[in-house]
This record gives sequence, structure tokens and C-alpha cells, in this order.
Amino acid sequence: MNLSQILSRTFCSGPFSFALGFGLGILGAYMLSRMQEHKKLEEAQKEIEALIKALESKLQEKKEEG
Repeated sequence: MNLSQILSRTFCSGPFSFALGFGLGILGAYMLSRMQEHKKLEEAQKEIEALIKALESKLQEKKEEG
């Protein structure tokens, strides 16, 4: 038996194949979750920046009035 036959039997066996697929599924779900979290943080950051600009403009108007 050569090395490729041994590797193919090991990697294509039922339990190992299931474990590999399950592990890749968990990794994919984790990466998707992280991407969604990163997107939410970016949106929150944009909202905060917009609020800061609005407050700065109101402060500037008050200074000009007073």
C-alpha cells in the first residue's frame, strides 16, 4: 500500500470525514458571526460620528448667537 492509498482511506473514512465537515462548518459559522459583528460595529461608529458632527454644528451655532 502506498502513501496516497493510506491517506485517501484515512481522510475519506466516515468518522474522519464527518469530523472534518463539522469542524469546517463550525469555523464557517464563527467567521460569519465575526463578519456580522464587525459590520454592526462599523455602522455604530458611523452613527456616532454623525451625532458628533451634529453636536459640533449646534455648538458652533450657539457660539455665533451668543
